Amino acid sequence: MSFLLKAQNTWENFAKYKINDYAKLRNFDFGPNNESSVSKLSPFITHRILSEYDLIHDIKSKYKIKNSTKFVEEIFWRVYWKGWMENRPKVWRNFISENNLDFDYELYENAINGNTELDFFNSWVHELKQYNYLHNHTRMWFASTWIFNLGLPWQLGAKFFFKYLFDGDASSNLLSWRWVGGLQTKGKQYLFSSSNLRKFSNNRFNVEKISNQQIFLEESNQIPFEDEIYKNDMDPKSDNLIMFENDLHLATLKNLLPSYKKVFIILLKNEQRQIKLSESVLKFKQDLVSEFVEQFDNVKQIDPYSLENTFKNTNEIDIIYPGVGENYDFITEFKNLHHKEIFNLVRDEDLFAWKFAKRGFFKFKENIPKINQRILENFSKNNF
Repeated sequence: MSFLLKAQNTWENFAKYKINDYAKLRNFDFGPNNESSVSKLSPFITHRILSEYDLIHDIKSKYKIKNSTKFVEEIFWRVYWKGWMENRPKVWRNFISENNLDFDYELYENAINGNTELDFFNSWVHELKQYNYLHNHTRMWFASTWIFNLGLPWQLGAKFFFKYLFDGDASSNLLSWRWVGGLQTKGKQYLFSSSNLRKFSNNRFNVEKISNQQIFLEESNQIPFEDEIYKNDMDPKSDNLIMFENDLHLATLKNLLPSYKKVFIILLKNEQRQIKLSESVLKFKQDLVSEFVEQFDNVKQIDPYSLENTFKNTNEIDIIYPGVGENYDFITEFKNLHHKEIFNLVRDEDLFAWKFAKRGFFKFKENIPKINQRILENFSKNNF
């Protein structure tokens, strides 16, 4: 079964049979071997096999689901996180460049190998490595335990998630760790109780007390707004296009890609990554890319090392904008080293939604009706 078909089937099953109970059950993690109360669509959304806007459109127009308010809000959290990061890309640059971390190396090794004195935490480590996924509530428990119980740097925890998650999205993962630590919403840390763990793990974890240290994280660097992203659109500017594995949205690309002489997909190897990924995550990404390439005659995957030679006689290149993160860092470095002009192709829905993500989520939430209208208009106009 293709990834697109699997994603569509997963979404259809959730929309038909589970979404009505989502608000009531979404915080329960019944364990990896039991039926999930959440959609588990995040690996597909992270790589845009399906987009957030596909789900919104389907809810409003296809399934016409009434009891979907909480699920829609959670989808928009993903859009908000991405927009917040696009408005403040320095958050990513600060995160990547932070190398002077002070921590107990032996404790860190025990943590990433699931050998701590905390059985519940150890089980999450093993689950993450085995399934490349954790329930969202468990991710919050995990991050809180990492930061406030074990006392390890949040940056190392975020990188650990990036290494093993199939859905390791730069904005959602990084900003969620910042939120748990009290950096994203200043002074508001996420701490949990033993009763919370017991209830929402469905009694899988019973501990007398959750012991936390008094830790208060602070941000040493100012984070300015940046607006360069809003100078872009989706109109082709050159004859050649580069794209990456985290945007493989067939519905919006099937009409665009044939207009190019050549389209090149790049999947970064660990040698080109600032955060090394596990073999299972790299294989998942490679399988997604291989399936996408088969859909087009003019699309070819190329080795990142061959980029210089491939474009030695080309000065202008379009890219499907991959968002703040590893892929954009890579192409920006290539542009600067070889004096190329790179044109970012950015979807209208993204640009429209992101401009509302300059403050907190509740301010963003006020504009969701406007974003919904834009989504429906674009789907109608483009016949997706």
